Amino acid sequence: MTTKSANARQTRQQLIDVGADLLCRRGYTGFSYQDLARELGISKPSVHHHFAQKADLGLALCDWTEQWLRDGFAHFDQHGHNAPDKLQRYLRAAAKHTFNEHKQCPLSALHSDLAQLPDAMRTRLSDLSRLEVDWVAAVFSQGLADGELQAPATASAQELAQLFIFACKGALYYARLLGREHFEQSMSLLLQQWLPDAQAAQSFTTL
Repeated sequence: MTTKSANARQTRQQLIDVGADLLCRRGYTGFSYQDLARELGISKPSVHHHFAQKADLGLALCDWTEQWLRDGFAHFDQHGHNAPDKLQRYLRAAAKHTFNEHKQCPLSALHSDLAQLPDAMRTRLSDLSRLEVDWVAAVFSQGLADGELQAPATASAQELAQLFIFACKGALYYARLLGREHFEQSMSLLLQQWLPDAQAAQSFTTL
């Protein structure tokens, strides 16, 4: 690989990394190519050289988001002791991202700008959303099978995963204004409904 092509690949990756940070901080419609150029100290035409249209960058950000999700889920799987612990690690990571780093999860950021996304990005966003639901559903499925979690017999693992994710992200949305403690209280109450009675009184009191 020539030095020129190596530099081009490096600049492209830097644009994706900076774009991902701006996506999480401002949303997809909240930053421009001029912002990217300013952050990297390059010209705006240089940004267009790598991503002719913002939709092209948007698809690259979807790829970045997929890897971000897969890395996070792999970490939870590796370090989580059981299903309840994996769910709590997910919530702790979401709280850190929101309240400590003052960012949105990239999925939430893209969902917030759904009306402005081109069709190709909407399709990718649907795939990414299913990836997240499928991982949480797998955690619920294993937890129910092992007796670590409890739920009504009529509720599927997929439905429980959707409830968990929707409640988490809705709570994060409101708690950004009302305070972290509202997120912790809501999630603790929700998770306790899924714990066996003997554990519910002593687990998930704080995140």
